[in-house]
Amino acid sequence: MYYVYLFLAAFSLAFLATPAVKLLATRFGVVAKPKEDRWHKKVIPLMGGIAIYAAFIVTYFIFMRGKINPGLVVGGTSIFLLGVIDDVKGLSPQSKLVGQIVCASLAVMFGVTIKVIPFAALAVPLAILWMVCITNSFNLLDNMDGLSAGVTAIASATLFACSLALHNYEIAAISLILTGAALGFLPHNFFPAKIFMGDCGAMFLGFTLSALAIMGTWKQASHLFLVLLIPVLALAVPIFDTLFVAITRTIDGRSLAKGGKDHTSHRMVFLGWQDRKVVTALYIVSMLFGIAAFVSLHVKIYVSVVIMSLLIMVISVFAIFLNHSTRLKRAAKEPDMNSVSYYKSESELIEVLIRYKRVIFEVICDFILICIAYMSSYIMRYEGIIDYYNFGLIAKSLPIIIVIKLLAFSVCGVYGSIWRYIGLSELLNIVKGVLLGSVASVVVLVIAFRFEGFSRMIFVLDAMVLLILMSAVRIAFRIFREQIFVSFEGSGRRILIFGAGDAGDAFLREIRKNKSLNYRPVGFIDDDHSKYGRRIQGIPVVGVRSDIPRIVEEKDIDEIILAIPSADRKTKDDIEAICRESGAEYHQISGIYLK
Repeated sequence: MYYVYLFLAAFSLAFLATPAVKLLATRFGVVAKPKEDRWHKKVIPLMGGIAIYAAFIVTYFIFMRGKINPGLVVGGTSIFLLGVIDDVKGLSPQSKLVGQIVCASLAVMFGVTIKVIPFAALAVPLAILWMVCITNSFNLLDNMDGLSAGVTAIASATLFACSLALHNYEIAAISLILTGAALGFLPHNFFPAKIFMGDCGAMFLGFTLSALAIMGTWKQASHLFLVLLIPVLALAVPIFDTLFVAITRTIDGRSLAKGGKDHTSHRMVFLGWQDRKVVTALYIVSMLFGIAAFVSLHVKIYVSVVIMSLLIMVISVFAIFLNHSTRLKRAAKEPDMNSVSYYKSESELIEVLIRYKRVIFEVICDFILICIAYMSSYIMRYEGIIDYYNFGLIAKSLPIIIVIKLLAFSVCGVYGSIWRYIGLSELLNIVKGVLLGSVASVVVLVIAFRFEGFSRMIFVLDAMVLLILMSAVRIAFRIFREQIFVSFEGSGRRILIFGAGDAGDAFLREIRKNKSLNYRPVGFIDDDHSKYGRRIQGIPVVGVRSDIPRIVEEKDIDEIILAIPSADRKTKDDIEAICRESGAEYHQISGIYLK
């Protein structure tokens, strides 16, 4: 019950204090006004961080008497006050950075440091760098209603769970207090936000989380890798967003210190998602990484390495898709790319490599996947326990396997395809490449080592896992493009598609990809009664030819598209007459063209 009281106290204080802070901020004019480089469209009160800070500090001092960490209190209070000054007066990026370094140094002076590193000359600067970077990550993440507060709650809940697992009850309690404070503020900040936390809130949350992550939470972890892995996984979303923005702005020649609408959340909205859906999706991603952090405490270190590698691969593919897709969409809307702040041409080095960068990326990606698949096959074969003998076999065989499989992929035509348009022929090339590479690897190992000590099942599992991973990574681009970042909700001309066949399916795919058509499909019409009630890409077949007038009226249809290029003249004339009777516009597909 102790932990329940901690959480409820922090939650209640933050929830009840936030409306009062909102009134004070409005009265004194401490508000966020809409700007070109900001996301909100109306004036919103700032300083919600006061409620978060007060809820945390009050709960901390009441329930943790005798266990107060001076570094956490001094550092957290100083970073909070720095944020208050920035919210009220406004600080330059340089002044804010210097202030953050001073606050982090104060925390280190009073005992917040990386205890697993015995060398102070290394531990102190790393601790300061970590706290400053994570503080800025959460400050940057505070770019959409409810995002920073929700991710903070999930990250601190992750630290709470991991601390309990490692019997570090003090850090668990502090993490839970922070979870309660963030969640208490969230109902007032979730879309549409009634108040923003401001820099005083975002920096305090980021600073406190970064400090908790190095205050001994992992002192009982069995390996140094876990000391680094768990905090990174717990804070994966803000770290990813910061790296993503930093890399893309550096490539585009933009300042890292200025605001902008090029964050992960903004790009997801740009691709068609609503704000609430984007924030919820990032919550889910944060939870998944939190689960991965907790699981890493209960598995062997090499299993954690495989998990981390897969996660890095997934987010790398997502980052590349996100950057590429938003560039293409922005280019289509604004042909004069030089006038767009964050969609400029790449540097000269990338221009030189532009012709080959996709193949280079594919080879690097497959190199990593080959390693992951081979390690995973040993983990599955020996039920998660790999002894030193098998590690020796991996060490001497993996370099050979990498070379042979990459050559096999090249021979079988795996490289050079465009992942967004991957189809059955490309997947068959992957199957051929994996089979050829696996068979050739076994042959070479038989010749080189007589296959002594190797398990045949290892190579069967390896081929299966590698096939799944290579296919999944490539298909992910198409799934992102055609399924995840596609929505027929919202505005657009409401249409019926006549013909629930190949042409109708192809036309629907084009609508998904090409938002400039401004179509919102409502349903299919088809004279085949067996198709009634079934769906194509989520769009239902709602009736037959004779139902058109009724459906047009009921569903407020603007236009009807005839997607049966092979239909005879009589059928087309009949359908056209029904469409004229219904009052809806009528167009037909002839080949691949709409006329």
